Amino acid sequence: MRRSLARGLLQGTGMRRILVGVDGSPESGRAADQAAELARSLDAKLLLAYVVSLPAALGPEPFELTNWEIAERAHARDLLEELGGRYRKEGIPVETAMPSGPPAETLADMAVPDDVELVAVGHRGRGSLARVLLGSVADRLVQISPKPVLVGR
Repeated sequence: MRRSLARGLLQGTGMRRILVGVDGSPESGRAADQAAELARSLDAKLLLAYVVSLPAALGPEPFELTNWEIAERAHARDLLEELGGRYRKEGIPVETAMPSGPPAETLADMAVPDDVELVAVGHRGRGSLARVLLGSVADRLVQISPKPVLVGR
């Protein structure tokens, strides 16, 4: 962690928003809970973000995203409402966002503003071969984020 962030965390000052990437997995839920606990103790806000990642086309024919994207956005909306409502009941200020794009890069872009001090995401704990073949949002985010990243397991 950056020294100024660590000092701010220890003193309970300096944190304004924690960006939390969620996807409905148990690991992202644990990361969100950890971020909420930190936000509560520091009087910070949570920004819950579900990044709608559009799939790559598998062939030369046009790919119809309409039904897939509608279902994905409905799932995202439900998840953000459930998590946001739960944390708001605990007295934590919550904002939600549903951007589209590659998850790690989108979250890194969302972390650029000065009021975002920390990014939290879950890690699925895949083996090294699965990470090489499928990639890992958490691994990639740690590499490219302009802010410190909390990886929950």
